[in-house]
Amino acid sequence: MQKDKWWLPFLAVGVIIGLSVGLIYYTRPAKDGEVGTSSVSQSTSSAENNTALSLKGQQLPEFKMTSQDDKVVASSELYDKPMLIVEWASWCPHCQKQLPIVQQMYEKYGEQINFVLLNMNEPGKETKESADRYIKEKGYTFPYYYDEDQSAADLLQVQTIPSMYFVTKKQEVKNVLINHSDAESFSKELQTLLN
Repeated sequence: MQKDKWWLPFLAVGVIIGLSVGLIYYTRPAKDGEVGTSSVSQSTSSAENNTALSLKGQQLPEFKMTSQDDKVVASSELYDKPMLIVEWASWCPHCQKQLPIVQQMYEKYGEQINFVLLNMNEPGKETKESADRYIKEKGYTFPYYYDEDQSAADLLQVQTIPSMYFVTKKQEVKNVLINHSDAESFSKELQTLLN
């Protein structure tokens, strides 16, 4: 009878390994491209399903953000010029590709357009400190703010990052881009705000 059950220790070890792997998989922190339990991810979803695009042609919803010196700033304080709003995070690969282009455009259009880069803060994933460190390491000079509780992301219907909103001086959302954009296309979008 003992000879017939030689496989039981191997089965027990296999079950333990399987349960361990399952436990690790289901209790792991969010991986890159996921923001904790929220529905925001890096820019990979199909455009037709992204609700941020429904803001095109609509009035920009007013939102609040936190400045680098911990002051609450209302978006209405920046209505003196057209705006480019970018929701981003330092861990997002698509954001990492887009931000150098945003910096280039800021250097070209920063006097004519308000650049509002909203860093999507989330405890354990993206903090003010990690955003500050990333901006400093890359040498970016564009203005950025913190979307600490993701309330701006909710109002802007952000589902993927980067999400970029091109807003006229009359606060109309002229266009929304949810994918990486090259410098030439990005410049053309900004030009439409100035015409």
